[in-house]
Order: sequence, then structure tokens, then C-alpha cells
Amino acid sequence: MGQLPYRDIRVLEKSRTLTGRLVGLLFADQGADVFIERALSTTPGEHDAYLDRNKTAVPPGGLDDSTSADVIIVDGAGSPGSADAPVARTSSQVLLRVTAALPGDTAYGHLAADCSEDLLNALVGIFTDMAGLGRLLGRPVIYTPLPICSVYAAVHGAIAVAAALVARERSGHGREIIASRLAGGLSAIGALTLTSQGIPEHLAPTRLGGVPKGLTVEAFRDIVAEAARD
Repeated sequence: MGQLPYRDIRVLEKSRTLTGRLVGLLFADQGADVFIERALSTTPGEHDAYLDRNKTAVPPGGLDDSTSADVIIVDGAGSPGSADAPVARTSSQVLLRVTAALPGDTAYGHLAADCSEDLLNALVGIFTDMAGLGRLLGRPVIYTPLPICSVYAAVHGAIAVAAALVARERSGHGREIIASRLAGGLSAIGALTLTSQGIPEHLAPTRLGGVPKGLTVEAFRDIVAEAARD
């Protein structure tokens, strides 16, 4: 059996957000040594067994010395004077910061990194009529309980960290990365409103929703209604 790709990569997961914990999980599943802080008296949460799998728990304060880490995951933009203090990193380390909004966002930059998932869903438009065929079929808006903003931000963050580790192999230098939960949510629904022109057909994005070619709206409604009765 081949070696997992991130064997010998040391990750310190200091994040308490779902996004940060999922990034740690993705790397732990691929062989990285991921460390988290947990008090012995802490009662495991509903999802802790999943989010903390393949990770190594150390007592509170056990991650204060981060000099041996390849990757550090924290919450907040680290702005001077803010609740999230700046994190020192060496030139070879990759630092991932989980935020609600991107630094410099004058409208939503005040939001805490761990702000409500429902709030972010509302801000980016997930709580609107984004179902591709819902309106045509007369269906109500679906208010999803899924943490879409956090999950997409985690995927973006993990990909960015992986790319930074590859770049470090060439340059020897790490970097600081921001994973915005708002930006993650926008990327999730962006495909539903994406339009393009002048792109060769084989490169054009897949069109989501709409009535299949050759059918009228009325015929499509009849087909869906018949399927529902069956």
C-alpha cells in the first residue's frame, strides 16, 4: 500500500470553527499529523467523533509552541486590537486563517469568524429561491440546514494549503491564507447564476436547472407530476 500524501506534515489545528476543523480533518485523513487541544473534562460534542478522527489531542496550552508545525489553522483575521491576536509564523510555515469575510470588507468585516451559519446563508442568498426548477414547478423556497458556507470554505482552504505546501517544496517559503466563509457560500451558489459568452462548447460551464431540450414548460411539469404520483 502506498504512503498517504501528507505523511510527516505536522498541522496544529487551533480553530474552533467548523471550517477550520474540517480542514484539519481533510489533512488528517490524508496522513498528516494533526494536533488539537482538548481538556480531559470536556464532554464530547455531537459531531466531535467525526471531526476529530485521526487527530491527536493534547491538553490546553499544548499547542502554544508552534515552531515545529508545517501548517497552523486559526480563527480570525489577526487584526491589531481585535479579539483574535496576531499569530507569529516562521517563513516556512503555512498559516490558514478562517474568517467570516475577507480582510478589508467594509460591509461585513466586523463579523466574527464563528458567526451564525444562518446569518451567512441569508447574506449570500442561500435563503432565496435558488432551486433551478423550483419556481417552474411551483415549489416553495427550501431553507437548508446544511452549513454550506463553512463546508465550501473548508474545501477552498484545504486546496489553498495543499497548493502552498507544493509551492514550499520549490521556494522553501510558506504563506498566509484566508478562508472566508462568506466567499465559500458565494462560490456554492455562483454556478446557479453563472452566464458566459464566447467560450467553446466543450469548455462552457454546465448549465444547472432549466427545462431539458425539446420539452415545453407545461410538458415538463406534467412529467414531474406523473413521476411524483408513481
